[in-house]
Amino acid sequence: MLQRIAILALLGVSLASAKTYTFVVTEASHAGQVQLKPGDYSLKVDGSQAVLMDQAGHRIDATVKIETADHKFDATTVYRSKADGTERIRYIELGGSKNKAVFE
Repeated sequence: MLQRIAILALLGVSLASAKTYTFVVTEASHAGQVQLKPGDYSLKVDGSQAVLMDQAGHRIDATVKIETADHKFDATTVYRSKADGTERIRYIELGGSKNKAVFE
């Protein structure tokens, strides 16, 4: 019983330490292989894991690689490009951290 309590406590600490970043998609865009509609989104990062959520709280499975820069980013910023008429999110700098989420 004590072991179960310890495991639950550790899980709670790891979930509490996860940081969430919000951003807005202004026009339909691909993030990796996933199509995102315009709207508000959040990106929860916990170590090297990332979870993308839409404004309704639905999980969106996209391949995200967390890279570390040599300086902290002041704000959460989305970097996009357009190729073959398709808008693509390349990466998101995560404000207040040295991390950026790169969509593959």
